[in-house]
Amino acid sequence: MKVKVVIEKTGTGFSAYVPQLAGCVSTGSSVEMAKKRINEAIEAQLIGMKEDGLAIPDLFSAPYTLNFSFELETFLQYYHKIFTKRALSRITGVNESLLSQYASGLKHPRPAQSKKIENGLHELARELLQVTL
Repeated sequence: MKVKVVIEKTGTGFSAYVPQLAGCVSTGSSVEMAKKRINEAIEAQLIGMKEDGLAIPDLFSAPYTLNFSFELETFLQYYHKIFTKRALSRITGVNESLLSQYASGLKHPRPAQSKKIENGLHELARELLQVTL
């Protein structure tokens, strides 16, 4: 099972939370730290729920993997050293200056625009998976 974890930029670093598990939140000065801490937060919350006699959501009954989801602004800021705005523009077909406005938070993309960017990134990932060296 895949468990969705949302990563967001905060004023002091990053937060991670699990929408399917109310109150399960972690923070960190980096994305890596927030990811590590959300694993610990999930384990602690599930143990607490068991001890309190609360029902564990079915999603957590079987082995699960975490699926990290970024809001676009956070993604663009986090991966700025890997993907330049120019490269992302070529990959996604979205105007470079518009990507800069999304990264700075001046503008927020419509869901269709976010999906277009996501689809471009996924297409690049599929292509890279076919590369052998």
